[in-house]
Amino acid sequence: MTSSDRLSFDAVRVPREALLNRFGDVAPDGTYSSPIEAVSRRFFTMLGTLIRGRVSVAGGAGSATQLALAIAVRYGESRRQFAAPGSTDEIPVLDYLAHQRKLLPALATSYALHFAQQELVAALHDIQTGGITDERAQRELEARAAGIKAVATWNATATIQTCREACGGAGYLTVNRLPQLKADTDVFTTFKGDNTVLLQLVAKGLLTSYRDHFGELDTLGMVRFVADQVLEIVIERTAARPLLQRLVDAAPGRDEEADLLDRGWHVALFEDRESHVLDTLANRLRRATEHNAFAVFNDAQDHVLRVARVHVDRIVLEAFVAAIDRCEDVAVRDLLDRVCDLHVLSVIEGDRAWFMEHGRLSPNRAKAVGRAVNEQCQQLRPHARALVDGFGIPEAWIDAPIARQTP
Repeated sequence: MTSSDRLSFDAVRVPREALLNRFGDVAPDGTYSSPIEAVSRRFFTMLGTLIRGRVSVAGGAGSATQLALAIAVRYGESRRQFAAPGSTDEIPVLDYLAHQRKLLPALATSYALHFAQQELVAALHDIQTGGITDERAQRELEARAAGIKAVATWNATATIQTCREACGGAGYLTVNRLPQLKADTDVFTTFKGDNTVLLQLVAKGLLTSYRDHFGELDTLGMVRFVADQVLEIVIERTAARPLLQRLVDAAPGRDEEADLLDRGWHVALFEDRESHVLDTLANRLRRATEHNAFAVFNDAQDHVLRVARVHVDRIVLEAFVAAIDRCEDVAVRDLLDRVCDLHVLSVIEGDRAWFMEHGRLSPNRAKAVGRAVNEQCQQLRPHARALVDGFGIPEAWIDAPIARQTP
């Protein structure tokens, strides 16, 4: 068969016992029924059946991103441009801070998403092969798969494009793999669920958990309760819980006192941001009545998507911290620790406006974050090749002429 061939059937009926009717059925008289009464819940339950596909798409996006970074970093080490004053030797483009800024934060985030993907796969295996039937655990897995799929595929789209640009004109040649990687992964942002819809699914799960914990407390009682216990109750850590709690407990009490590289401060900052965004979203949605529910939700939709995104940021960081803790090689652990620093600082830098607006960062502190990103890029520059080699991509798969050049 060729790509233009089509299979078609004529006068064929699918027997009723072969219908995919776990969540809905059609009676012989055409009447539709479902054990799930709420239309919205039925919709998200149907989306949940795609969970293995989402996990696979996220993994594929991560692999493509790693390959693009491996090609771009290798090229950045071998491609030279301009000589420093007083020297005749041209400088590798990866030695320029602007080039490091393009590739190294993306490299750090790819490591973070890799560890989050590993945890997701392990959770999927435990639930789907271990006979776990707990509905809450299943919901949490569905939400995590949806969130990581959305973030990983958006990251792939942005990073592969950056890698293409970082390789100059050579990056647009088909022989160097990057155009095909971009073409192959572009559909991932909508495949197995549109990313925006998936983030709404994540937010729905968070709001459901919030409601289960806080119930119908009056406004004043809820505010006091949240202020005292939100981190312990709403924020349910996905990995290395005792370690993360120790880090948070050891973090300085005030943000201005914390070392920018203090891991406890990182975890506490991400948890605090998620708690605040979720709490304020819940307060906005409480204004809904029977008559204005859609309008209230629609007005808060940007807030809904944001709570999902900051939640994913937090669970990705947790996965990275847990992976570092598991690492037994001291040198590798130290390097991964610095990679994690760059990932966290680049996330904070990208959301500096929120942190400043809500009093989590002073203007001077926010400027210091930008400087710290530069410093981390420069410190990781000598390890860039080792880090992309650490992805373990077979040489035959890297097959791009610009990746085979020697410095």
